[in-house]
Amino acid sequence: MKKTFMLLMAALTFAVNIQAQDIIDIRFNGTSATVDIPATITDVTQYVTGANVTLTSSTATTEYIYRVSGQSSDGSLIINGDYKLKLQLAGITLTNAHGGAAIDVECGKRVAVELEEGTVNTLCDSPMGTQKAALYFKGHPEFSGAGTLTVTGKLKHAISAKEYLELKRSVGTINVLGAVSDGIHCGRGKADPEKNYFLMKGGAVNIFACGADAVDADDYGSIRIEGGSLSVNVGDGVTGLDADSVLAVSGGHVTIAVTGNDANGMKCGYRADFSGGRIDVLVKGNGSKGMKAKRATVDEAATVVGGGFVNISGGVIDIKTLGDHFFDAAKNDTTKCMPMSIDADMTMTGGEVLLTAMGTDAITHNVKGQLTLQGGTFVPQRYRWKFDATAYPYSMTCYAVIEGATPSDYTLATFCGDECRGLAQPLSVEGSNIYMVRVWSTKTAGETITFRCNQEATGKEQSLQGTVAFAADAAVGTPSSPFVLKFSDASAIRELPSALSADGCVYNLQGRRVDNRMGLKAGVYITNHRKMVVR
Repeated sequence: MKKTFMLLMAALTFAVNIQAQDIIDIRFNGTSATVDIPATITDVTQYVTGANVTLTSSTATTEYIYRVSGQSSDGSLIINGDYKLKLQLAGITLTNAHGGAAIDVECGKRVAVELEEGTVNTLCDSPMGTQKAALYFKGHPEFSGAGTLTVTGKLKHAISAKEYLELKRSVGTINVLGAVSDGIHCGRGKADPEKNYFLMKGGAVNIFACGADAVDADDYGSIRIEGGSLSVNVGDGVTGLDADSVLAVSGGHVTIAVTGNDANGMKCGYRADFSGGRIDVLVKGNGSKGMKAKRATVDEAATVVGGGFVNISGGVIDIKTLGDHFFDAAKNDTTKCMPMSIDADMTMTGGEVLLTAMGTDAITHNVKGQLTLQGGTFVPQRYRWKFDATAYPYSMTCYAVIEGATPSDYTLATFCGDECRGLAQPLSVEGSNIYMVRVWSTKTAGETITFRCNQEATGKEQSLQGTVAFAADAAVGTPSSPFVLKFSDASAIRELPSALSADGCVYNLQGRRVDNRMGLKAGVYITNHRKMVVR
């Protein structure tokens, strides 16, 4: 046993030594850079001028490791070769200010990119030149390692791969702080669904301020999310996750904020498959969609031509829209805002889909093909009011009923002054139909919350009697003993002319004076102690 152990340790030591000998060390230091190539490596040449490094490998058998560290405000790294390699980012801050990418790997094979644990790596390219990205791969990169990578694309994309791009389960954090075009781009210039894809198995990816799509699988490419967390922000006229062919989510957490007009949170050209994970989309832009599925037709190079459908079998999809319609004066065209727009068929067999559309012209979904609901939970909700829970750090819960109302006829809203602070539709809780509404605030306490309801059949809004004092994390009422709200006579639709009252006052049926300038709903009142009917 002892001999076996010694032999094993010797083998491991030998393997480590061989690996150490295969490491090519590139260090940037301001206006200069140094390259240390081990004497055992004879098929890699270097060319260094200032802080610009070009390495060329002619190996056809050995996977060399290129370890990059240091900093330069005007430098670059180009790696040429025809064999797979490993790129270790070990604390590099590199900006190319004169033209070109920060790092350009001109290897058409697999590139294993390791973000060394505990390191922060920052890359930025020049706004001049012909480069496709700040970090470019001619082949297919596979990211791993628990470090952090931050990239900014000043000319086109931030990160671009000519074929696929994969994020392993072990990968740390990747931030795209901005890009003139796509944040992450995959595509080889021709339709190829087998090689053009973005695959995320883990890690945390955050993408902001892109002039085009946040993640774009071009050339009939696909996007597959299996784990990790992906957060993107979407501007005018672009898309968060843009898959030319298939968009598939089976795990992980996707968060999309659509702040731009005429934009899309997610879009697929052929098929969408949702079987797990969670997707949260908040749409604020006018004319924008949370999800759009189109019917695509590509040339004969693709394996699938035409068709298109959406299949939901698991996971949670929660899409909220606050935008209005968008009118494009140049095109003389109006685009509707809605959580889900499907040009093809949609089938749901499991999972949970929550579609919430807010505003007076809100639309929850439009499925042009066949909508088949065979399982899971599909909940479309419309509200005349607009409310964004992400703007408030504190909340409380209120269980309420409206006295004398059929719950299914009304939606409920909470307000602080004229600012909507929560929305709810009736739920069946412990055998009773009640409203369970989360009330939100920027303060922990001290605000008075009022209530309003909307009759869905008529679109008629009414105020309700009853107020609560906001207190963070508190609960008002219970499912078995809810807070009781009543219709209020003082909720105005039109103003009551003062000429109807000789003393300028209006009295209700209980003889209490009401300010007539508030305006009163239709009802019966007593003015100067005489009955008055407002129609």
